[in-house]
Order: sequence, then structure tokens, then C-alpha cells
Amino acid sequence: MGVRRETQRVVPALRVASYAASKPFYESLGFREQWTHQFEPGFPLFAAMAFDGMEIFLSEHTGDCQPGGLVHFYVADVDALFDDFLEYGVTVETAPNNDLGPDLRMMSVLDPDKNRLKFLTQTHWE
Repeated sequence: MGVRRETQRVVPALRVASYAASKPFYESLGFREQWTHQFEPGFPLFAAMAFDGMEIFLSEHTGDCQPGGLVHFYVADVDALFDDFLEYGVTVETAPNNDLGPDLRMMSVLDPDKNRLKFLTQTHWE
């Protein structure tokens, strides 16, 4: 019997005006395209992108959601990720800080459609 892969149970969707414009931005953050779907040429595109085992959907469909969403990603080391982002030329909206409490490091990035991505590291576990 094979080993069953644990899957993410909730996948957030973010509205993008153009997947072609958003894809390079997300790739600069370390996301990789998993798949895309389009009913036929000229129709809106729907895509899955993954980062460090976490998946999000990016949708050009106007009825799916509105621009300006917010997604939180827990990562092992937000400060190291910040350094990577700077190296890759990513504009970071908010540098790593402890504004959410002494045990939580956070930084934020805005995508081209003003969706906010917050990257968090829990620095103390009970």
C-alpha cells in the first residue's frame, strides 16, 4: 500500500486582472505554477500556484472574488525569506517585525492587484 500524501484542506483564491502579468510576480516570490484551466481561448484563466507546500488559486473570473484579498503563509524563517525577496528584487510592503506580538514575526507583500500576502513565523511554541 502506498503512502498517502497529506493535502492542504483549504485553498484560498485571489482575484487577478491578468494571470500572464501576475505569474512572474508570484514566481519571483518562489511560487511555482501547478496547473491552469481555461474553458476555451479568450476566456478567463484559473490557476494553481504553490509555495513551500502551500497552494493558492489565482482567478481571472470576475465572479470568484474581488481584488484586495489577504492570505497568510506560515514559513520557517520570515527573516531569511525577506533576505531572499530583497535579493530577487521583490518590493516588500512591510519588513519583518513583531507588530502582531512577541512570538510572531510578520512581513507583507502586495501583488500587482493589491492582494496582500503576509508571511509569518511563529517564534515560540507552547
